[in-house]
Amino acid sequence: MNEFPIETILSKNIKILRKKLGWSQEQLAEKTGVSAPYITQIEIGKRTPSLDIVEKLASALGVEYKILFEPKSIDNITKSDNFSRYILESKLISAITETIHKEFED
Repeated sequence: MNEFPIETILSKNIKILRKKLGWSQEQLAEKTGVSAPYITQIEIGKRTPSLDIVEKLASALGVEYKILFEPKSIDNITKSDNFSRYILESKLISAITETIHKEFED
């Protein structure tokens, strides 16, 4: 069981990834269509985003949304020298998954 509430893990992971990418809260807000004050409130734990917003944040940050809820994954990813590689792999997996889903929708 996690020692921190899921909201705390989510806010921490968003902030870690944003900073690892070298983005300000304003830049993340711009990429997601969410206001910068709302990003601030998420990161300090004052607001919990809807799943729709979590998906937008994850997409902008270049990770699968479920990674944002995992307590140790972000620390492991960002401490490695392979962060750029991880982001590229994540985007590639997302693109392949999206293509497969579109193929089966028709």
